[in-house]
Amino acid sequence: MRSRSSRVQLLGYFGWGNFGDDLFREVCGENAGVLWPGARVRAFEGAHQNFAHPRPDAALRRVLTAARGAVWANTFVYAGGSVFSELAGTAALRSRVPHRAFEALGVSVGPFANTTAHHSVVTELKKFDRVVVRDQESFDRMGGHCALGGDLAALSSRLVPTETPRSGLVICPSRAAGVSGDTLSEALSRALGSTKPQITLLALNAHPRLGDHALAASITARLRRDGHSVRLVDYGVVGIGGVVDVLSRASLVWSQRLHGAIVAYLLNTPVAIVDHHEKCGAFARDIDLDPLFLASEFSELGDTLRTVSLDAEHSAPSHLPWGRSSDAYRARARTAYTGVNTVNEPK
Repeated sequence: MRSRSSRVQLLGYFGWGNFGDDLFREVCGENAGVLWPGARVRAFEGAHQNFAHPRPDAALRRVLTAARGAVWANTFVYAGGSVFSELAGTAALRSRVPHRAFEALGVSVGPFANTTAHHSVVTELKKFDRVVVRDQESFDRMGGHCALGGDLAALSSRLVPTETPRSGLVICPSRAAGVSGDTLSEALSRALGSTKPQITLLALNAHPRLGDHALAASITARLRRDGHSVRLVDYGVVGIGGVVDVLSRASLVWSQRLHGAIVAYLLNTPVAIVDHHEKCGAFARDIDLDPLFLASEFSELGDTLRTVSLDAEHSAPSHLPWGRSSDAYRARARTAYTGVNTVNEPK
């Protein structure tokens, strides 16, 4: 069902310096007219609110933001990135606000710690006016009471393949994977072997305490000691456009960060995914990624180097390692997010 809301509050981890969440915010703003025709759309959190001021009262500020939205908005929208594995915190509080509509766009559902959590989340989501999930696993857990649309990033006008010359390897590590810099450096060294491509370490979460910069810097230093040519790029410095430029110019991407992988895919850049969370593997299965390009750790990706020419500057890869084209992925997303699908019409 198309939204008829007049005041929409976007909910997400906005202002924390995370590339994926900032991209969701941009996509929702860009597509607001078709996602919520005629509505006013606000996020309430500043672009750098939680990034520039990483104070211990962040949780309280989120509650206050939720309260401001509850007064102003008649629709709450979980805008991409959310993983509904339990119903707690401000999400549980919002669900009790009367006379409000709820939507969840581009979210993952599960995995769950137990059947009670599964039941409570699905029961609540079934009450939402619109639910569009990111992957088949989420669709199945909802019992089909939603639309399957893929990631919200597919609606971005930025993410279109170009004829930009490509060369080199881009690596997107994730602090959220819980693996130390030394361990990741060892794994990358084993995967690279004697190959010496131009490497870019891309830190996609720029938060000073929670982000990837320190991890990426540690890996950069180790690879340089091993004789590799490496540059370090931080999302907090280059912004969304800079990240897109880096990924569009790569011959190959190795990504622990889901949105490093998704954006590379939408740009038709060959990408190998390091599957540290179910949502990463779910995306790989959704696009029918070649098994050679899906690994549980970086050390397993040595063979992917032999499938792509990293040094010669080609304008387009000779082979893309997935079965679902990025154009087909976009078309499905456009239908699911802006068409007539409802929470009660599984697709």
